[in-house]
Amino acid sequence: MSSANPYAPVASHTPTVQSGELKIAGQTQRFLTSILDNLVIFGINYVFGIVVGVLLVTSGVLTLESAPMINRLLILVGWFLAFLYYTVLETTTGMTLGKMVMGTKVVTKEGGKPTLSQVMGRSACRFIPFEAFSFLIGTNSRFPIGWHDRIPGTVVISTRR
Repeated sequence: MSSANPYAPVASHTPTVQSGELKIAGQTQRFLTSILDNLVIFGINYVFGIVVGVLLVTSGVLTLESAPMINRLLILVGWFLAFLYYTVLETTTGMTLGKMVMGTKVVTKEGGKPTLSQVMGRSACRFIPFEAFSFLIGTNSRFPIGWHDRIPGTVVISTRR
């Protein structure tokens, strides 16, 4: 039986170290990643909404009276799909599609693979009102850290040299 750790980071995705520290992703990299991920989530929700809408209209379930309630339900489903998008991808690979394009990855503060609960915490924290502005306040670092990283104890690193 091999004594190698099956959960050890793959060589191509090991944290980039500079002077013993993790190479934290910059604000521009993180901002562009956020835009890309939001576009992907919008696309997923758009396609899902069109499919469900067509099915509801053709089945006769969607009427003028039921539309507001179904709209609220679809908003909740959209939030759930966004939560799933981040949780599944960051748990399995440490990267969302936006992170893959921008060369970033989620790791623990020590540089290891985040746990499922840490990733779920990250995903849930994204729904805190005004969470996006948390990058602007309360840090004493060169690289501000948002609540969705600070609360679960993760960081986003650059995988590019």
